[in-house]
Amino acid sequence: MAEATRISPSFLSLVEKGKSDITIGRLVRLVEFFGVPLADLVPIHATPSFPEVLRHDERRLVHSPAEGIDIFLLTPDTRRAMMPMVLDVGPGARLAEHGRHEGEEWVHVLEGKLSLELEGAEAVVLDAGDSAYYSATRPHLFRNPDPARPLRLICVDTPPNL
Repeated sequence: MAEATRISPSFLSLVEKGKSDITIGRLVRLVEFFGVPLADLVPIHATPSFPEVLRHDERRLVHSPAEGIDIFLLTPDTRRAMMPMVLDVGPGARLAEHGRHEGEEWVHVLEGKLSLELEGAEAVVLDAGDSAYYSATRPHLFRNPDPARPLRLICVDTPPNL
């Protein structure tokens, strides 16, 4: 498993024993290895059947304290055509590694600044109100370049990748 996921056995042991946090990128590699949707690991709350309404207090959270990032899923599950999320990125925080998955991705900055890095191109800084749309097969990285202010953005992946 360590070889297939490119995660060291010693680190996996620390995570298993609750002695270390895991980054979102590593968690995604593990769930892909096991063929389990990440959503199955996050508690699910009941929602009305039609229209499907997800109340603020029913959102599921993917928390990565090591990266300073919280991801809130904005649908009851990830068995849809798209996966909308709200990301809260702490001051100066960033994803630990580039993401890459099938499909497309759209981001919209609600508050703060987002440094969007696509492999092979210079980083682009988006301000509140700015959006970007790109192929998610191209390695990409989110970073909050502001050391004092948090970043909040909406991200929509299609198809869902967690």
